[in-house]
Formats: sequence, C-alpha cells, structure tokens
Amino acid sequence: MSTSQTLNQKGAAILLTVVLLLIMVTLVTLYTGKIQSFEHQIMINTQNQKWAQLSAKAGLNQGLGMLKVNKFLSGVKVLGNLEDNSTFIISAISEDLPGSRKLVTIKASGKSADGLAKATVSEQLLVYPILFNQPPAPLMVKYGFSSAGEFEVASNPDGRGIAAPLSLWSDAVVTLFGTHHHSCILSEFHAGNCSTNTYSDYSIKQSDIADASASFPEELVSYLFNIPPTEWIQLQQQSDFLLADCDTLDIGSWGMIWVDGDCEVSASTQIGSQSEPVILVIFDGNVVFQSNVTLYGLLFSFRPTDSIKVLDINMQAQSAVFGAVVTNYQLGTKGALTRVVYQADVIQRLQEIKRLQRVARVPGSWHDF
Repeated sequence: MSTSQTLNQKGAAILLTVVLLLIMVTLVTLYTGKIQSFEHQIMINTQNQKWAQLSAKAGLNQGLGMLKVNKFLSGVKVLGNLEDNSTFIISAISEDLPGSRKLVTIKASGKSADGLAKATVSEQLLVYPILFNQPPAPLMVKYGFSSAGEFEVASNPDGRGIAAPLSLWSDAVVTLFGTHHHSCILSEFHAGNCSTNTYSDYSIKQSDIADASASFPEELVSYLFNIPPTEWIQLQQQSDFLLADCDTLDIGSWGMIWVDGDCEVSASTQIGSQSEPVILVIFDGNVVFQSNVTLYGLLFSFRPTDSIKVLDINMQAQSAVFGAVVTNYQLGTKGALTRVVYQADVIQRLQEIKRLQRVARVPGSWHDF
C-alpha cells in the first residue's frame, strides 16, 4: 500500500470520527435543550398552579370578608380580578341551623393570568348570634333577690310555656315583702297599674316567680353566650365597644357594649331602640339609671369570681329595661329598685340583627381540589 493511500485512509477515519462526534454533540445538545425546555415548562406550570391557588385563596378571603359584613352570601356567583390579572369566582351555599345560626360553605375558583391553570378551594363558616340562649324571664338573678331591695317586673306571658307567665327566675328562694316586690302583666304595666294590679306580690307568690329553681343555669356566661365563665375575655373580645363608663350611651348606641366598672346613665336617656336593641355588659360595676332612662335589649351585670365588690342595680323613677336583666350576683342588697319589662320582639332581635352576629371558621372544613 502506498503512502498516499495510507494517508487517505487516515483522513477518512479522522473525518468519520469528527462527523460522529458532531452528531453526538448535536444529539446531546438537542436532548439537553429538550430537557431544559421540559423543566422550564414544569416550572411555568408549577408557577401557574401556585398562581391559581393564590387567586382562589384570595377569593375565599374576600368571600369571608363579605360574609363578616353582610352575614349573608347569596347563591349568585361573584367574579373578581386581582392586580396581577389573575381572576377568581366565588359561590356560596347557606344552610339554616337552629338558634338563628347558619352554616355557609364558600367555594372559590382561581385562574392564573394566562388562564392555563385553575385551582378551587372551599371552607365552611358558622354565622351565629352572640346571644346563645334567649332569657325566658325578664329578670334572671343568681343567688336571689334581697328583701332590702325592690323589683317591678312585667312578665313574659309564655315564659314557662304557652300562657304560663314567668317574671323572675332564680336559683335561690325569693321572699316578697310589701309593695317592694311585685310583678304584673304587660298591659297593666303600660297602663301604670303594675304596683296595684299585680300578678305576684307580698300577699301571694304566683308561679311566675320561679325561685329555688333546680334548672337555673349554673353559669350564666355559659348559658347566655356559650363561653366558659373563666374565659370571659373571649366575650369581651367580641364586643363592638369597650368603655370605661356609660356617659356616651344614647339612642344611637348599637351592638354589644362592654363597660368596665360602674355605669351611671344620665336622666332622660334612651339606649338603643326597639328595632336596634343592644347587649350591655357591665363588668364588675354598679348600675345606676337616673330618672326616665330606657334601655332596649339585654343588661347583663357580671361580677367575676375574684371580685370582692358588693354590686347592685338602681333604677330611678320611670326608668326601665325593655328586654331582660341578668346578674350573676344577688340583687337588692343596697335597697335599690330594678324595673324590667319583657318584650319578646326585642329579645328576638338580639339574635337576628346582623350587628349582634359573628362569623367563625369551622375547624377542619378547608379543602382544595
């Protein structure tokens, strides 16, 4: 074999090797590019999916905010757009429960800005009234009523059943003395005859005075608000207003009002209204209504277990609570007068009006799809 033939063969081998290497490099490059493109697509899809999930969560939060304001969400779908051009759709289903409560299921679907990814989340929320149990009696007193004090009560005509009136409910024996303690039917109160045309008084104690009652609630905070008495701070946190006194209370007052300490209301003041009654909680303080004070709603005078104060409620001439008065201590110890007129529509409104309802998430109800 000549030298030229040998060189030609070597050149051909080198060329073939180079071509094979180029083919391998090209294949590796194409494969790497395909892998990187695939990884990039995965990253985009993951990002879009997270984008859609965040949009759905934003929609769920908006639905929660709307529910807290309105206490109601209709079945009509609500569309929303976020600043990043992602979108969401909210829908809700409401189920009525006993005790003026509602179980609302909110479903929110979110889409990424490019519309390629979609996510759906849902959660259940409970809409409930602050007032868990309606007081069946206009006057509920733990430890009874002192003979030194006075009460004038217009009874709940159906407090103990249909046509079975209930005026005062207590776990202790209540002894009626003279004209200091008396109850009457609502018409007699409005006619100004409650002290003369009585239902119960010193001469006869009728069944509308349910004293020494074995069914009287052990803890009134739990009974009224479904909160353990040791956790009363939870009740305070649900209040719309936290006050140091009652100086600012008037006809425009609304919601749940927590007063820390003594409460004295000036003469000729109306607190709340028949259509917008209030829940007034007096924490560890005395209550004094000067003349012609009217409160629509529930007055709950609450003395904590560690208090050493001697508390009472004193209502001057023509002052009254139209609704109910509840205390977790004995009334009348200072010779004061408590006047209460039961109004079923006012008590009912305490559970129905939006301002006295709250919204809570149902634990374990959150789901994504």
